[in-house]
Amino acid sequence: MEQASTAASFVDSAGVVTHLSYGDTAYLTNFPQIFKSLQSLGVRHIRDGYYPWSANDQIVKNHQQLASAGIKCDYVVPIDSSATPEAIASLSSKVHDMESIEASNECDNPGNCGGDAIKGVANVVSFLPMLSTAAKDLNIPLYGPSFIDPSSYVAAGDLSSEITMNNLHIYFGGRNPGSSGWGAPDSAGHAYGSMSYWLDQAALNAPNAPAVITETGFLAYPSTTTPYTLPESVQASYVPRTMLVAFNLGIRKTYTYELLDEVSSPGYGLLRSDLSPRPGFTALKNLLSILGDSTTGTFTPAKLQYSMSGGDDSLNHVLLQKSDGTFWLVLWLEKASWDAVHARPITVSQQNLTIQITSNNTVSSAYQFDTDGKSNSFNPSVNGNSASFAVSDQITILQIKAR
Repeated sequence: MEQASTAASFVDSAGVVTHLSYGDTAYLTNFPQIFKSLQSLGVRHIRDGYYPWSANDQIVKNHQQLASAGIKCDYVVPIDSSATPEAIASLSSKVHDMESIEASNECDNPGNCGGDAIKGVANVVSFLPMLSTAAKDLNIPLYGPSFIDPSSYVAAGDLSSEITMNNLHIYFGGRNPGSSGWGAPDSAGHAYGSMSYWLDQAALNAPNAPAVITETGFLAYPSTTTPYTLPESVQASYVPRTMLVAFNLGIRKTYTYELLDEVSSPGYGLLRSDLSPRPGFTALKNLLSILGDSTTGTFTPAKLQYSMSGGDDSLNHVLLQKSDGTFWLVLWLEKASWDAVHARPITVSQQNLTIQITSNNTVSSAYQFDTDGKSNSFNPSVNGNSASFAVSDQITILQIKAR
């Protein structure tokens, strides 16, 4: 018997980083298409930068359009003496999409926050009381500072009185999102590079606070021989799996970096610079579409009695339920299909599973994703209350409903 989470809570955990003020990119020059792409992707949350624009600025109007479509924004506030609780509240009243604010970005990256790494950490910690006041005035969460060096979380110290959520930036260097890590372990035994390791570090800032990942992503090309980059076919698997692994770890929101290729970070976009979708875009879009729950309101998810046989320790799953009562079981093998160091493929063998469900439920539909990010319907082999099928490093989704 397993307790399901709501499908809506998973969909709501998905976000994407944007740069709507980058005037030399389609973010601003072709915002109508950017808007359509965000609606197509199905995310309800973006992460972007704060600036005290005037009410008639085009960027403010673009944010207003997003708000009208139900897409909200986390605003990263740079260290600036002009940033005050009153100024932040003023922008919020204009854009209508401000749902959270975030401490200044990667302040231990020299030059980001007015000095070297040590000075940058000190500066952002000093900046937090103002941000905390602004967040409390607006009744929205404050995401803590993000750091690139684990030692910076130690240096920042206990920020529990200021921040609402811990903040992580996790990049896997072409490795799979469920990687157990590739560096020295921390005191909890989690190796550097794993999601669990970074959760341990961020918890030093607010031990009892939930966490968000405000940046994670993969550098992807149609094909590649460059270490620590991915072919787009592998990105199609790793992007949605990142969301699922993070959700299983209790991470509240995960923002993919980023929506669009642009000059400062080409290759990271879910969209190429010409706005064509990469397979990772297609895969995430299809995952959110299949698991989306059109019914508004809240409900208490139920438990499902079932058992599975045939998979090894790499078999991962998420059990969700929609408000219509249907269960949705997402399955995948959390294995690397790409050797990040040597930039070459790794064969992941399928595993044959059998799921046994209680007599009052049955598998009613099933989907398997491919390397283009497409979701393809298939028919499991059903025998009474059991269903047999193969799983791989690509996502498989089963819909389970009452007979």
